[in-house]
Amino acid sequence: MRDAFTVLLGGKIMTDQSDKSNREVADYISAMTAQLAQLAAAEHFTTLAHLLEMAWLESEQLCGRDSVAPPCHSANG
Repeated sequence: MRDAFTVLLGGKIMTDQSDKSNREVADYISAMTAQLAQLAAAEHFTTLAHLLEMAWLESEQLCGRDSVAPPCHSANG
């Protein structure tokens, strides 16, 4: 039986974070969602960018950080 993430990722397995603390996992999620939110915003995927930013804010809160918005980076890196 395959889970939803395996199906969505085309069979690729996400990095195993089971040996990490909750804060380390939240920090990892924060970094990933910030990048995805920026990518979605750059492509004008408004709803997706908003949802990813909400996930980013939640992960920042779990890390104990008071963040306002994902750091801005250009689309070229």
